Amino acid sequence: MRRPLIVLLTANYLSWFGNAVTVVAVPLYVLQETGSSLQTGLAGFANTLPLVFAGAAGGVLVDRFGGRRVGVLSDLAAGVCMVLVPLLHGTVGLPMPVLLALLFGRSLAATPAGTARLSQLAPLAEAAGVRRETANTVHHSAQRLALVLGPPLAAALVAVTGPAPTLYLDAGSFLLASLLTFLGVPATERPATPRAGFARQLRDGFAFVAATPVIGAILAVLVVTNFVDDAFAPVLLPVYATEVAGDVRALGWLLAAGGVGAVIGTLAYAPASRNVLRNRYATFIGCFAAVALLRVLMVYLPGVPAMAALTFLVGLAGGPLNPLLATVMQERVPEGLQGRVFGLTGAVAFASVPLGVLSAGWSVELVGLRYSLLGFAVVYLALVVVALRLKSLRELDEGARL
Repeated sequence: MRRPLIVLLTANYLSWFGNAVTVVAVPLYVLQETGSSLQTGLAGFANTLPLVFAGAAGGVLVDRFGGRRVGVLSDLAAGVCMVLVPLLHGTVGLPMPVLLALLFGRSLAATPAGTARLSQLAPLAEAAGVRRETANTVHHSAQRLALVLGPPLAAALVAVTGPAPTLYLDAGSFLLASLLTFLGVPATERPATPRAGFARQLRDGFAFVAATPVIGAILAVLVVTNFVDDAFAPVLLPVYATEVAGDVRALGWLLAAGGVGAVIGTLAYAPASRNVLRNRYATFIGCFAAVALLRVLMVYLPGVPAMAALTFLVGLAGGPLNPLLATVMQERVPEGLQGRVFGLTGAVAFASVPLGVLSAGWSVELVGLRYSLLGFAVVYLALVVVALRLKSLRELDEGARL
């Protein structure tokens, strides 16, 4: 029966769509109310900080209480936090400390829901007779597609209604996702495990990752690539748009091009995994090598059309990676540990992002955009060379099913 799988995937799309709305509406709200870029940065920090640790802790909750229960309550709590922002703004007022607390709470609550949905995906796909590669492709395309469609819609709504009312859309997406999960996703059967303490369960997740070389190698690669990749949208591309293109509108074209490429690359993985991309190790290395070479070409600071083409190709080349790696993780991690391992690996992989953003800003100030792009490209090329020497990555094809 495919209905539970469709409902789960729909809830995931709604959640990511709400996140994309927040990316636009929250900074505009803070700027409108305070006129301070520092306050805007604090709002972004409050909204992203929980991602570093909430995933690992949420994974323990998923393994303890089940993905359905955690998903329903997480999305519900996130929706309540967000609905309070425009509600308080329009009634008694919304001081900045309260806004920061609500944004922190929203992210803290919402993060375990992502782990919960990922832990349920494989059993629901199997029950529906759907390949894991296909289910993971559709699941991971949600983030890519939301970042293409969500920001323009949010910007249009902000222009009509203002940033605060637009946040009702984010709140509604979480609340609807919670309701859909409650009504349409059955609780998956969890293996009976002794009820160990929270810290012990968290250590078990660490121990499994440490004892599984292929997952440790994947995580090491992701830490480095996230350090590089996540510095582009908030720092390097905006600097290119202002200093090289001389038009801030170029940033929109570049982000849209990358998003469209990522959507196409992600959706293409499911059919391509049967033949062209059947070898997971070659796909993994090939995708990263292609991105590395494209990063090198960016060093020449071409015109906007050429740079947009490069960002499109970067998105296209990187698109297959998330569904590929999710499929490998589902095959290698026992069901009773999936919540902890998925949450832990996500938290560790994300931990390098703030450092990458800070490093990019510092580097641009110190040596300029061109040499900053060169430095990040060299890091990527070095990573590909190291990845080729990691024998554990050759285990990516173990357990592959056609």
